[in-house]
Order: sequence, then structure tokens, then C-alpha cells
Amino acid sequence: MASTRTITISYELHSPPETPSNSLSTSKTHSFPIASSNTSDLPGYYAALRETLASAKDTVGDELTRWRDATGKAELSKEPKPPKKEEEEEEENGDDEEA
Repeated sequence: MASTRTITISYELHSPPETPSNSLSTSKTHSFPIASSNTSDLPGYYAALRETLASAKDTVGDELTRWRDATGKAELSKEPKPPKKEEEEEEENGDDEEA
């Protein structure tokens, strides 16, 4: 008896407290069944595997993009990074001039 093969992706996000969740779930688990579990037909199995991976990437990518957009707006209100010290800039520029 052949077992059903699946790709399972789980994540748990720890966003800053001020991030608006907009009904987004901070943790999620997805299971994506591979259409062909017949490993004796390798070309068919790998074609099904590629399709399943693409679907998994799209689904999780869309969810994480929504979170990135939500946290990105909060990050814009944070203080900018302090400028580099002059010594650090000279060291970086000095390496380029010697080449």
C-alpha cells in the first residue's frame, strides 16, 4: 500500500506588538499532497512534486507578503539607523582604491 506523500510547511511569526494583524494568523500549518505518489514513475512523480512545490511557495509566499506589508508600515515609523562613522567609510573606500 502506497502512502500519500505530502509537503508540510509550518510557521509561527513573532511580529512587533504594534503591528496591526488585520485578521492575519500568526501561526499556520499547510499540507500540500503530491498528486502522484508513484515513485516508480520518476518523471511523473517529479513533475507532480514541482507543481506541488510551486503551489506551496505561492500560498505561503502570499501569506508572508501580507505580514511583510503589515510590519513594513510599522517599521517606517521607527528611527533611522545612525550614519556610519567616518573611519568606517574610509576603510571601505580605501580597499576599493588599491585594486
